[in-house]
Amino acid sequence: MKRIKLLAILSMVMLVLISCDFGGFTVDFGNGDSSSQAAAVPVEAGIDSPANGSTLAMGSVDISYHASSTEGVSAVELSIDGNVVSSIATPGSDQKVVALKYTWQPTQSGSHTIGVRAQNTAGTWSDYVTTMVSIAAAEEPQAAEPQAAVENTPEPTITPKVEATATPDVLTIFDIKHDKTKFYYGSNKCGSHELTISARVTQPEDVYALILFIRFADKESAAFTKWDSGRAMSKKSGDLYSVTLTSTKVTNYNAYEFAVMRYQIVAQDKAGNSIARTEVMEDLNIEVCPN
Repeated sequence: MKRIKLLAILSMVMLVLISCDFGGFTVDFGNGDSSSQAAAVPVEAGIDSPANGSTLAMGSVDISYHASSTEGVSAVELSIDGNVVSSIATPGSDQKVVALKYTWQPTQSGSHTIGVRAQNTAGTWSDYVTTMVSIAAAEEPQAAEPQAAVENTPEPTITPKVEATATPDVLTIFDIKHDKTKFYYGSNKCGSHELTISARVTQPEDVYALILFIRFADKESAAFTKWDSGRAMSKKSGDLYSVTLTSTKVTNYNAYEFAVMRYQIVAQDKAGNSIARTEVMEDLNIEVCPN
């Protein structure tokens, strides 16, 4: 009998709890709904300096910026007042975070907008991140007050000759050439399946390897492939490197029938660090040759 009374009391308590209004209080029992979890950001960019709202003197301005993506960063674009001033490709899906610096030389005073966006290896672009800065006008030099004329003739003074200080060279990849602008895959009727690219470097003693990275962009759509893993260029002399490409041995060579070959050359030291790189070039093409 006591057990029946106890069960009745518990049932009444449960009914009261169900009917009561707890003022909007809810309890999450962890049902695993994916919508309650924050969505992962595919790619993002940021400007580290200068700070937003800064007022800077007319002169060189160092812009530090970065990009990150869990899928890998493939490109970072920097713009000033809507004009792209730097577009850096970062081949290799293992580069999750990229930090860059650009030296800007403003020519006009006033307000300027610095913008950065990034692209991941899946081809997704981030939103633009912007910073507003103000460049102060250069001060006009004050005119010197006129000096009273001196009747006595001053003795001549000897000005010592100042020797010019040599500016150290910067490691650069230059004189980039190719023996043709187009190569083919498929039939041999249309033209060569091979293409040779060469480049020179300054300070060759600091260069351990030159690596060529390639991706293809479809001429008939906005699609493009991921960057390949890179290939080493052969050293031909003290500062000269070259590589001969066979179309069928290039990753994703047959992704599109008519494509632009985008490529970038990166210099590395003995530790595998990137010490110089070219801009991404787009002056080569690959096409299918039908049977």
